[in-house]
Amino acid sequence: MEVIRHEGPGRLGLVRLGEHSFRTPALAGVDFTLSPFNSFFHPEEPGDYDFNLAPAIPLGFYTPAEVIEKAIGRLWSVNYEGFNAFYLPALRRTEYLPEFFKIIERYGFEAVYLGNTKILVKEYRYFVRILRELRERFPNVMIIADLEPFFYPLAVYLGVDAFETRSLKLYDFEGKGFTQFSPFLWDREPNSLDFARETILLVRRAIEEGKLRYLVENFFNTQYHAGILRIADLEHGDYLEKYTPIQRETVYFMSEASIRRPEVKRWHERVVERFVPPKNTELVLLFPCSAKKPYSFSRSHTLYRRAVKEALGSGISRVHELILTSPFGVVPREWEWLAKYDIVVTGHWNEEEIKPAAELLAKTLEKYPRDVPIIAHLDEAYVEIAKLAGELSGREIIFTRVENGTTSRESLKALTETLGEFELEGTKEDRTYRYFENIRKVFDFYFGAGAGEAVLPENGQVKGSKMLRLFVDGQQTGTFRDGVISVTPFGMQRIYDSLKAYWVNVDFELRGDVFAVGVDEADPTIRPDDIVGVVRDGKVVGVGKAVLSGEEMVRAKKGVAVKVRKRA
Repeated sequence: MEVIRHEGPGRLGLVRLGEHSFRTPALAGVDFTLSPFNSFFHPEEPGDYDFNLAPAIPLGFYTPAEVIEKAIGRLWSVNYEGFNAFYLPALRRTEYLPEFFKIIERYGFEAVYLGNTKILVKEYRYFVRILRELRERFPNVMIIADLEPFFYPLAVYLGVDAFETRSLKLYDFEGKGFTQFSPFLWDREPNSLDFARETILLVRRAIEEGKLRYLVENFFNTQYHAGILRIADLEHGDYLEKYTPIQRETVYFMSEASIRRPEVKRWHERVVERFVPPKNTELVLLFPCSAKKPYSFSRSHTLYRRAVKEALGSGISRVHELILTSPFGVVPREWEWLAKYDIVVTGHWNEEEIKPAAELLAKTLEKYPRDVPIIAHLDEAYVEIAKLAGELSGREIIFTRVENGTTSRESLKALTETLGEFELEGTKEDRTYRYFENIRKVFDFYFGAGAGEAVLPENGQVKGSKMLRLFVDGQQTGTFRDGVISVTPFGMQRIYDSLKAYWVNVDFELRGDVFAVGVDEADPTIRPDDIVGVVRDGKVVGVGKAVLSGEEMVRAKKGVAVKVRKRA
């Protein structure tokens, strides 16, 4: 199986079986003829199937250890020749999974049929854990499950590639037809296979458009859906984030489940790990977010900036601004181009929003020198967040007097008066430094702290007006426009030399795209759609866009790992 596109562990793939090929997610025909499984719907004559399931020993979820050990011993004696799918029983005793994995690895199965999945979805932690271990260990192996169609979006999002449909005929036999609200509302006519096909097409289209997570959140048909997704978000957030493409478009937060999306986890981590305050900061300002993005284009932030300018004049180039928001928590002003999101605003914040935002703000404030004053121009729940952050960080925060909202005449006057107590004076060098910093910080977000300095050091140059071109010693390192960047091989070499980040190591002459089979090593921080450097013998020989995560590139043996855009 070759991965074409990711959204979380969910993926569009191309499966080649001899001369036959098909796209995933898919409905898969699995031949049970030579397996010891019996079914009312067993085929009368063996036909052509996508996958031939190897003989197996069906084990129940609660099977005792001694029975499992005996079964594993017998499985090693099976002749697996001619079979391309392995039956993996769902077991509560997950310590035996590695034994089954050894069989899968040794015989090179192309697919794994996950048994007992209709029971497994009721065991949230085991369901997510088994899918995670399979996906991470065998990136080119298809995972096949037997589930009702209303489980397809969630199952695909967590790593399932295809679904076997024999059991669906039971619903037709009982005269039940599926609807998108199953299992609470049923259609009057049998339609199991038709509905399954329609749902697969819907899931596939959602991945193509980067909307699978939205689809998952709209298919909470049972309590099992909510429980599984919650466990995945809270206990396996790193697993979801690892395969989630770098954010390019606006994310819409529609529910409490939305605020746990992988993009939020990634943002919080990058604020902590990759944001470094400008060196000339003498005053920190905390502002609330705005509905319009980027914030600087909003009416409220235009008024804030006008008040700050009136109070401090040239000293504004020595002020640094942090914007508080849910669920991203903290947005440094330089990163406002990257905070593409929209959320329902009601004025009510729950604990799951307030506490993470306060903790992130506390960690961010700790980055500034202790003698730098912090001024908060906030209202409503934002005040609660800032006060809690002050307690957590041990930093004193000065709150302006806010009446009738932060943009009222009285509030803006209070902001100006509070800032007027501080004497700051900026120079031409300060203004140039902050102009460069606005660009550098965006590169830091994508590649790590110090990347901006690598592509635009103090002796660097910026040319252009809208599309800015960055130069070092007469050679272009990259471009910047409204938060959107590109990097040249020369710029990527400077990032690689400085940070050893976002590299894919190969040992051949680069002529086109990089396939996974040719990747020796790769930076594990790489995510799908990241800009990466293709490195050979310590030299960047090309720059491209990652199709797979860094870990996946190394484990996978098929498919494109990097789509190369520029060669050195």
